[in-house]
Amino acid sequence: MEHRARVERHHTATAYVVAGDRTLLLWHHKLRMWLPPGGHLEPNEDPVQGALREAREESGLEVEVIPPPGLLAISASVPVVVPPPAVILIEDIVRDDQPFHQHIDHVYFTRSVELVDLDAPIPHGAHRWATAAELEATFSLPAPDGTLVPVAEDVRLLGVRAITASL
Repeated sequence: MEHRARVERHHTATAYVVAGDRTLLLWHHKLRMWLPPGGHLEPNEDPVQGALREAREESGLEVEVIPPPGLLAISASVPVVVPPPAVILIEDIVRDDQPFHQHIDHVYFTRSVELVDLDAPIPHGAHRWATAAELEATFSLPAPDGTLVPVAEDVRLLGVRAITASL
């Protein structure tokens, strides 16, 4: 049996934020790509708490998780039912400023609990509200410097599913 060094892994949470028929993509300066809101879980934070916090911090919006059909409902307050993520991704993180590691990314579909002004600035900065039609096709978005950057396949496909789940 071959011995392999253990790869360091970090738990993260992602929130596809849906407003109407669009989902939010943010420009990630360090990775130079378009991504939904997300980030590392904080100590003692479950993935849903992390996804909601990241969505609020990066978009300025209060959101709720779109529960999957048939989610277990318990009338008692214990145990707490935490909605499962739409998917869990294992992502390789390759950056010049950090050693190689992986993210165990708990991906949730969320919707804004308030009316969203799609033209308003958000705390994160550069962003785009993408439609399902845009996400269904391979497409690129301009980075802040004007360079066209393709939107990753997983981001596109999950964005479409998030919009569909909210309908």
